[in-house]
Amino acid sequence: MKQRVLFLSPALLFITLLLFVPFLYLLYLSFMDKDYLYGGPPLASFANYVEAFSNPVYWESIVNTFRIGATVTLATLIIGFPVAYIISVSGKTLATVLTVVTILPLFVSVVVRGFGWIIVFGREGPLNALLQWAGLIDAPVQVLYTETAVIIALTHLLLPFMVLPLLASLKAIDKSVIDAAMVLGSRRRDVFLRVIIPLCSPGFVVGSLLVFLHVLATFVLPAMLGSINIKMIATMIYQQVMIAGNVPAGAALAVILFTFTMLIFGLMGVIRNRISFDSKPQAGGAQ
Repeated sequence: MKQRVLFLSPALLFITLLLFVPFLYLLYLSFMDKDYLYGGPPLASFANYVEAFSNPVYWESIVNTFRIGATVTLATLIIGFPVAYIISVSGKTLATVLTVVTILPLFVSVVVRGFGWIIVFGREGPLNALLQWAGLIDAPVQVLYTETAVIIALTHLLLPFMVLPLLASLKAIDKSVIDAAMVLGSRRRDVFLRVIIPLCSPGFVVGSLLVFLHVLATFVLPAMLGSINIKMIATMIYQQVMIAGNVPAGAALAVILFTFTMLIFGLMGVIRNRISFDSKPQAGGAQ
């Protein structure tokens, strides 16, 4: 036991000094008044939290963040599973190429990618030109600085975080299970829906968790592509701290974001454990 504690002590010290202590200070600031950092008295209250849940602007940012997070998670799941499945059944060369293409965007700066999307979504950009050429629209449409632009860009950014866990789950499936189902007369569609999909459920959970939590904390792309039209928690924290100078209000929003993140993380952990338990052979089963 002592050896384990000694072995883990550097990591525990790192977490305590760089994560736990700053969070405690953040929590402390969230109960202070705006004037506290400018020489005012440290009057503790729940005013910042009451404001966060009663102010329509703050409430809108919370709702927008979770709605966009759910939409992006669903979009990456719909796109990512076919990609992961094709990679898993492809030959070594093709699988390597597809994997590299999938993760390659991660090596591009988010800021650079944001400027690229600004060009694509502009009224004179390639997207509007393509839609007009196809006869789908008569005049350029406003895509930039809308929620649609933010969702598309975040889906592109976070797609690898969905594909990789799904790919790991697909590769972990014992091929003999699929062969046994085929030998017993199951159709390919039934094997896919009743064998492959359930066995990939851990990948679904992990991928959805990674994507959703990234959306909760994302700041750069919503700020670049949504401007002031799309309010999210991270952008509201930045505005309160850096523009309005209201650090306690920003701290309260950060604590709320952290709390929601931990609740989601715990919920997904329970779901994953339940899925893992249900997938194990139960006592008293078929002999």
